[in-house]
Amino acid sequence: MACSMAEYVGQSLPKQISSWHALKGAYRFLKSPRIMPEQIGSGHRALTLTRCQVHPVVLCVQDDTEIHGARMTARKGGKSDEVLHSTLAVLPDGDLLGILDQRWFKRVKRKKQETRLERSRRWRETDVWSDAVVGVDALAGRMAGGSGGASESACRLIHVADRASDNLRFMHTCLSVDHGFVIRAMHDRRVEGWRVEGVAPKLWEHMAACPASGTIVAKIGQQRNASGKIKRQKREAVLTLRLASVQLEPPQNHVDEKLEPLTVNVVYLREENPPAGIEAVDWMILTSESVEDFEDACRIVAYYRCRWLIEEWHRALKEGCRLEYSQVHEILTLRRLSAILSIVAIRLLQVRNLAQGRSKDAPAALQATVDSVWIEVVALLADVPTDELTPERFWKAVAKQGGFIGRKSDGHPGWKVIWRGWHDISLMIRHAELLQKKTHTKRCG
Repeated sequence: MACSMAEYVGQSLPKQISSWHALKGAYRFLKSPRIMPEQIGSGHRALTLTRCQVHPVVLCVQDDTEIHGARMTARKGGKSDEVLHSTLAVLPDGDLLGILDQRWFKRVKRKKQETRLERSRRWRETDVWSDAVVGVDALAGRMAGGSGGASESACRLIHVADRASDNLRFMHTCLSVDHGFVIRAMHDRRVEGWRVEGVAPKLWEHMAACPASGTIVAKIGQQRNASGKIKRQKREAVLTLRLASVQLEPPQNHVDEKLEPLTVNVVYLREENPPAGIEAVDWMILTSESVEDFEDACRIVAYYRCRWLIEEWHRALKEGCRLEYSQVHEILTLRRLSAILSIVAIRLLQVRNLAQGRSKDAPAALQATVDSVWIEVVALLADVPTDELTPERFWKAVAKQGGFIGRKSDGHPGWKVIWRGWHDISLMIRHAELLQKKTHTKRCG
């Protein structure tokens, strides 16, 4: 079933699975109460961890996204409280290895007159980041055959996450299982460093007073809102870099938590002279990793930049695999389907990264990733010999089949044209297979 979904990305199940008996089996599989969503991707996660163990450093990129099933969203008036939290294994150079952890949760609605003590004792949405760390470490422990987890491996796991993960519990959890973290700060906490009239300064104030260590040029991508309107133009920004080591004080309003102060290294990036009318870039990055000089700081910034890969994976899952267009009725059915399509989206993103990465001109890299029949068909469309088809030309040929023009000003093709092109080529391959089958069929008489 997963192979059919990968070949016919974004199509409905009846289009992906032509045999009625196989289609009935797929429906029974997706609706079976004996199959849990987390069981479906267990083999893929184990394989991903095996791939991680041969690398000295692997980034565990965490993020969540709301999933809106088409029929369920219509019943709920356009709202969804189903959230998918995923952890991807990414190498520091941006290569995507696979999925390490996936978990679902529902938005927690705060009860009326709930006290801080009651809130601290129940599960909160911010706990999902720590839960993912524990999940990754448990997977590593099972793979190692013991309880030591990733600490027994030479591979260093570093969790990379956005501002929503900025809580001391998450940081303490990472350190407790010997994982690292690189996260963007959201809270302007009190820090121990220097004091003004006996009062500890806050994080942003403290870092702004630190001497600059140098500048870097960052490429800021174009950003659109939900309706597709551009709200941020693509540009380059010159960022001043500051670094320091600080001690973060635990929050005073967490009355039931015994969190100790935590010493972290900080890399602060600030755009001193932004263009008129444009908000300045301001990144405060907290990390457990060593930051001794400007070169170390640039390495930490490069780690954080890899976080954007999970945003692209979400787009591949929603737009490329069209998960939210599925006409399912039950929450668990949607979760089982997403577990399968999550792996398909990994494959799509790996091919795209291959086409845009350092191996984009290497035909051998494409041949090691994509089925030979796809290479043969796309090579004909691109009008190049099969053994000369590169990942970049393969990806652009698929996109052009979906309506991508490919002018110099067009940039990289989006997921919608890739989805349309992938669908058209899959039909061509299906047609070729039927013709081949007809040719080899012996006639009687």
